[in-house]
Amino acid sequence: MAKQTLHDKLYSRKLHLPNRFLYGAIYHLGKLVFKKYNMTFNYIDDPRKEKGNIVMVANHANRNDFLFTAIPSYPKLFNYVAAYNEFFRTNLKDLFRIMQLVPKRQFFNDSYTVFEILSLVKKYNANICFYPEGLSGISGANQPITPGSGKLLKFLKLPVYACITQGAYLIYPKYVKFGAKERYAKTITTVSKIFTPEDLEKLSVSEIDQKLNEILFNDDYEWALKNNIHYKDNGYPIAKDLESLLYKCPKCGAEFKNVGEGNVIKCQACGNGASISDTYALTKLNKDDKIPITQTKWRNYQRIQIKKAIENDLNFTFEVETTISGLPKYRYVKPKENAIKEGEGKLVLSLKDGFKYIGTRNGENVILSVPNKELYTFCMSYDGDIIHFFYQGVLTQFTFKTKGMAAKILLTQQELHRASGGEWKALKDEYNEDLIFPKDE
Repeated sequence: MAKQTLHDKLYSRKLHLPNRFLYGAIYHLGKLVFKKYNMTFNYIDDPRKEKGNIVMVANHANRNDFLFTAIPSYPKLFNYVAAYNEFFRTNLKDLFRIMQLVPKRQFFNDSYTVFEILSLVKKYNANICFYPEGLSGISGANQPITPGSGKLLKFLKLPVYACITQGAYLIYPKYVKFGAKERYAKTITTVSKIFTPEDLEKLSVSEIDQKLNEILFNDDYEWALKNNIHYKDNGYPIAKDLESLLYKCPKCGAEFKNVGEGNVIKCQACGNGASISDTYALTKLNKDDKIPITQTKWRNYQRIQIKKAIENDLNFTFEVETTISGLPKYRYVKPKENAIKEGEGKLVLSLKDGFKYIGTRNGENVILSVPNKELYTFCMSYDGDIIHFFYQGVLTQFTFKTKGMAAKILLTQQELHRASGGEWKALKDEYNEDLIFPKDE
């Protein structure tokens, strides 16, 4: 008999409700440990007063986002939906088993996940919590929800509550490397009831998806500036490694020339740069510098440039060398390990021919190919230099030699998907150039 893989073991489980005693212990411990988050909860509607079971949705801004849904809802217990690859970490596997979390391969039609959610609700009247974006925030603001979220809610026919948390992303921005200390300030979570079962019956799937995008949207950079929220760097300077996300100079257009050090990000080609305050405010180094209003707007600027390049070139193609990695079949990965190198090759992103990886994997020459309409985006799990997706259900991770390349590849694939008629649409103002720079420029 063939040895059972960790994937097979995970997907052969029959999930049930989390143990109330252990869930409570984790809840109280988490509440104590994470007082440093300075959490405030505002209730428009109180999920604890709902007599039956519910679904909770939330914006996904932080690696510890379960705190912002578990605390305001307790003693209601949730079966959470969590990213598949997190179940294979030595530091999380036992906790995820105790909490009876449901694995989900992001941006992949994972029928196991849907079946287990429906089974939990039917057999145990379970409360379900999931994050429609599918992964923790990259830019400081939301990305569009995963298509199909509304369809799942219609199937479940349960009251739907939302937790919208402000300030959580800036505690641990995506460009900060794994293992760094968090930047504490404050967070505010607002809880409200957004759909009744009757609402879900009347609304179409697309209408529900649209409302989810509108309700969940939050931009932490704008919130921090507006409310003058100050973040401590805790030994990891506020601009360090920022070029992992902000790779393009808004003044000269050079790519991969930005360097973040201390509290300054600066283009090494033309000298354009900004200092960053402890509220994440961007201030030009020189009078004639060209700097977006916030980091979110800077990322939108980069997206718009890619969109224009694709629109202006019917033969648009982008190639880059990469390392390919995956999860081992029979052992768990260490917290900083993430995945295991399996080969080297190149990525080819093309408007006409879709996405391709051409190179080696596990000792064989391979070509991995996906049409643009089927590949919405890539995921960034821990920091801005690593991306992954699920090719035929198998986690496939890419790393690059150049800082910022992962961010460019991610944005490029998103725009190729949209240019090819894909269903993962842009959010409001993502392409609004008038909002990128201060009005006096």
